[in-house]
Amino acid sequence: MKENVYVDRLFADYEDTPEIKDFKEEIAANLKERVKDLMATGLGEEEAFDKATAELGDITAIADEAGKKKRNEAIGQMYMGAKIPLSKRTAAGLTAALGLLLLGAGLALINFFSKADSGATPYYAAAVLISFACAFCAYFALTQETAAHYAMKSGRALVYGAVCFMGFLGAGLATVTFLFDGFAMSAALGIKIALILPAICVFIFLLTTESNRQKPWLKAMVQREIENSLIFHKDMIDPIKAARFGVASGGLWVLAIAIFVTLGVVISWQYSWLVFLFALAIQVFLLATIFGKQE
Repeated sequence: MKENVYVDRLFADYEDTPEIKDFKEEIAANLKERVKDLMATGLGEEEAFDKATAELGDITAIADEAGKKKRNEAIGQMYMGAKIPLSKRTAAGLTAALGLLLLGAGLALINFFSKADSGATPYYAAAVLISFACAFCAYFALTQETAAHYAMKSGRALVYGAVCFMGFLGAGLATVTFLFDGFAMSAALGIKIALILPAICVFIFLLTTESNRQKPWLKAMVQREIENSLIFHKDMIDPIKAARFGVASGGLWVLAIAIFVTLGVVISWQYSWLVFLFALAIQVFLLATIFGKQE
């Protein structure tokens, strides 16, 4: 009874939610058990109670931290579920990009299916238009804020757009040169080296120097995923679990091979391979059972 009163006082300023109720009951039960253990060593009831409560530490700090995590999760879910509308500038840019893309594709298709002998010029024009469309898409997509990321600065996004333009233009011109203009493969390779190779180098530089544009709630979510992954991999390198998994897996596949050979000889090789599918399913079950996170 004294333990329940003590815990109730600790949480007097907290909202009495189901989570807090469960937390309080768990603390009170553990406190009672600790008092009993201390009394069994010869301490009086009051002394045992004082020592048990002192051992608890700052339990409200733990509750505050738990509450903070819950709030961050709730805020993250709220923002991740929110839809940030496209700005008029972005909408206009993406519309222009779609128009260029359709114009380029239509120009190439009309020239391909028509009987007019207009040479490779329409294909070159289509490659340029489609390359501009891809560059516009990259620029306006990167400068648009989303629920998960802040907008990229215009200057950097413009460089990304230029990289996209060079890369797609190089691929398009090389394809038209080789397929429709009758040039040798060496000419197509020369175009790729002149345009695509610099674009790849600049793109790698941009990626390696990219700043983190993730919003706080996404960072928290990624951090939780990393922590959960570390817990899983910590279990994976547990020597006891690894040995258990290795023995079970070895026995499973020896048995599977034996059944496979037996079925192939006695019945038919046509269906005996299905044994390995069942063995693979059991392997995954073993992995989840042995290395699964224990709450």
